[in-house]
Amino acid sequence: MGLIEAATAAITGAERRIEVASKNIANVQTPGYKREIPYTEIAGAVDNSSLGRNSLPSTRTAIFTEPGVLTETGNRLDLAVRGEGYVLLRDGDRFFLARGGQFQRDREGALVDGQGRLVQQAGGGDLLLDTDAPEILPDGTVLSDGVPVGNIGLYAVGGDVDVASFQSGMSMDQALALAESDAGEIAQAMVERSNVVLSDEMIGLVRTQRMAEAGAQVVRAYDQLLGQAISSFGRRG
Repeated sequence: MGLIEAATAAITGAERRIEVASKNIANVQTPGYKREIPYTEIAGAVDNSSLGRNSLPSTRTAIFTEPGVLTETGNRLDLAVRGEGYVLLRDGDRFFLARGGQFQRDREGALVDGQGRLVQQAGGGDLLLDTDAPEILPDGTVLSDGVPVGNIGLYAVGGDVDVASFQSGMSMDQALALAESDAGEIAQAMVERSNVVLSDEMIGLVRTQRMAEAGAQVVRAYDQLLGQAISSFGRRG
């Protein structure tokens, strides 16, 4: 990889890091939001004869799954997960992992979040309620006037959480393959705060800006050297 390619990769990576930081900052007050962490990955054709020569760094993201602080809201339809695990939400034929959220009943009685995604029961199926004040037990059992009417599923994921599970969702087959979590519980009338630390994001933005400036300086220096070389060869001709 040449000098100009390295500089271009640095600038492109900086742009991606700024996008991720901006998204994190915009969601600092979003309940249950999980911070995205950008990282640089070296990809490309690498063999014994050209180790790293054809490798180009690319910026990818991972989800920082550290739980946020739980805050009481007083709304009995607000839910949070205490400990490990995620609830499953459905939007059409796509399924999303969430650490709870602020929910309400729709016209059919289904429990939905602000984006219209439906809370899923353990074993599958939308959760339907006949009251705005159910009792939801830590194990996910939903009671209406003391009678069980459903059970909210709580699912575990591996340590390497796929960003797509949170952003673009999963297929039904992928959702059915999720294992149930036995290390967490449902907390009613509470929400989990975002785990974004604003000061960390601002420090990261300063570092990213410096990285972009360094890449831009390399490009400018390369252009100047190229111009001088062309001018020098022109005079000799």
